[in-house]
Amino acid sequence: MTGWLLFGAGWTLGWLLLWSTRRLPPAGSGARQPMAVIVPARDEAAALPHVLGPLVAQLQPGDELIVVDDHSSDATVTVAASLGATVVTPPPLPEGWVGKPHACWHGAAATSAAILVFVDADVRPGQALLDGLAAAIVDSPGAVVSVQPWHDAVAPVERASVLPNIVALMGCGAFTSLGRHVRTDVAFGPVLTVRREVYERAGGHAHPDVRASLVEDIELARQVGRSELFSSRTDATFRMYPTGLRQLLAGWSRTIAAGVASTRWWVALAVAAWVWSLAGGTFAAWWAYPLSALQVWVLGRRAGRFGPVVAVLYPLAVLVLLVVIVGAGINRARGHTTWKGRPVTAT
Repeated sequence: MTGWLLFGAGWTLGWLLLWSTRRLPPAGSGARQPMAVIVPARDEAAALPHVLGPLVAQLQPGDELIVVDDHSSDATVTVAASLGATVVTPPPLPEGWVGKPHACWHGAAATSAAILVFVDADVRPGQALLDGLAAAIVDSPGAVVSVQPWHDAVAPVERASVLPNIVALMGCGAFTSLGRHVRTDVAFGPVLTVRREVYERAGGHAHPDVRASLVEDIELARQVGRSELFSSRTDATFRMYPTGLRQLLAGWSRTIAAGVASTRWWVALAVAAWVWSLAGGTFAAWWAYPLSALQVWVLGRRAGRFGPVVAVLYPLAVLVLLVVIVGAGINRARGHTTWKGRPVTAT
């Protein structure tokens, strides 16, 4: 009986933690303010056509499109220029900076628009992404507005990250059954928007806590003090780690520890209880297994392309999550890790 109570509590919390995701608001009827769209890119020649094409189609008079070449070794500069972007190359990476915030800071400095939009090179923007971001920033002018893209997990190995994806949406606190009653101060880095004056007042990506962080999105939102979070397949999609399991494990291990540290204690406990409930078949009864599989399937669809086969095999995904957590702990214990060929301090 105790086992069933524990399982039932964790299983119920899973639904409440990821009650629903949120789409960006519809575009307003009037003309929006000019936007500076900044794409930091390091060896992203293959990805740039997929992100720049949709962005160019959405630009309005006064908008700026910048690709910041973070000292790439491929054809990033050539591809970006050919697709209509202005290319900015920052100086060499100084001590105390991580590559992405350095690129974002120099991209922002090279523009003058009132609204800054930072978009990762692996994002596939929806048809109305910029208008939706503009509407959201009008609704919340003092906040960081960000979008977690829907994970288009194409290859089977990519789908092994179903639980980190679900946990990331749960942990931010924005998609619980409490809705917007939960105030958030974290952000999603793949698509992030902020008014220039808010960005500069907070120190932007040059703030000491932001520029040295592997999770500069979370740190920037902390400095601003308020965020609005969205996640919808309609707004944006991406492929997170398409090259294989090693990249997937390294990428999630790089970020998950900082994400956990930024999660409210009660949300963290609730997420832990849900993950624990996934072992329900062990301490409750065998038919807890299909209940958990059904839940992983439904919640996984809110995060990305995670179908019923992934749900049935969810115990393997639990192992992946455990490996990611162990890897994150090792990184923090060592005090450093590497990303895109650069050593960085693990924070």
